[in-house]
Amino acid sequence: MTSVREPANRPAAIVRAAILAALVLGLVAAPVWGGSAARALLIVFSYNAALAVMWNLLAGYAGLVTFGQQVFIGLGGYTLAVGCERFGLGVWPAFLVAAVLAAAIAVPVGAVTFRLKGGYFAVGSWLVAEVFRLVFGNWDFVGNASGMFIRQARAIDPWVVYYVAIGLLIAMVALVVATLRSRLGLALMAVRDAEDAAASLGVHVWRVKLLAFVVASAGTALIAALITVQTPFIQPNSAFSIQWSAAASFMAVVGGLGTVEGPLLGAAVYVLLQHQLGSSGAVHLIVLGAVSVVMMLVEPRGIAGLLRDRLGWSLFAVARRPPASRGDSV
Repeated sequence: MTSVREPANRPAAIVRAAILAALVLGLVAAPVWGGSAARALLIVFSYNAALAVMWNLLAGYAGLVTFGQQVFIGLGGYTLAVGCERFGLGVWPAFLVAAVLAAAIAVPVGAVTFRLKGGYFAVGSWLVAEVFRLVFGNWDFVGNASGMFIRQARAIDPWVVYYVAIGLLIAMVALVVATLRSRLGLALMAVRDAEDAAASLGVHVWRVKLLAFVVASAGTALIAALITVQTPFIQPNSAFSIQWSAAASFMAVVGGLGTVEGPLLGAAVYVLLQHQLGSSGAVHLIVLGAVSVVMMLVEPRGIAGLLRDRLGWSLFAVARRPPASRGDSV
């Protein structure tokens, strides 16, 4: 006889698919119902959410809490700027080159920083970012600390930027979901929960960490390249600022670290607060800090954990069920 677990979950799967389809259709149809203000807000939400998704892949699933992902924000943005302004590449070819270059540089960066553990890794990754900031800030080829304008990017239609942003976010969420449903996802979470135990069971810890780091770095570089297309300007002190990692960690922690929905919910909170309080200066930062502290005290698992407790349901079903044994059937 067969197990009754899978049929029992079909209605929930249908509801999930319907909700996700409605959300995607609503975003695709934005030109119909939204104007330039809605478009700008959704672009900001999309790249912030995608950034949080990539940070969550590292911290939430691989156990790599980093405050140095701004390295790849800077590298992605500068790759696009240099490709367009110095080598005459088109915007979108340079956009793709940014991901390839970031993935290549992530290998030696990971090889160095993975020697550090816990808080030392977080600090070490930040120091690497500071080295890159100083190098780019004193490099004539990229305009030193004055930065660079990307003239080609000014000709890109804002709706094209919007659809690329939405596409990036959907692709990154899909990548994380697919990863968590694979053997790699199990290996990542095993390394996060008990690295020595995972190694004793045959998990190649260093390889698993490096793969997650390379993927997250390439994704972060694509996000940065898109931000640079939208701006269109880049400057080392802002591109390599620790504020990028601080924002990503805020969104992942407030939304729910180690969940697929968490970065999306956290990004919605972050963007709304930024939109309402962005012009208030220090008040904006104080409110963000207060929200994160309250959330960690009241519900450490974030908004996603709170909703799961209240509803007993989640939008993304990523848990792998073990195959039913012969004695398990009813």
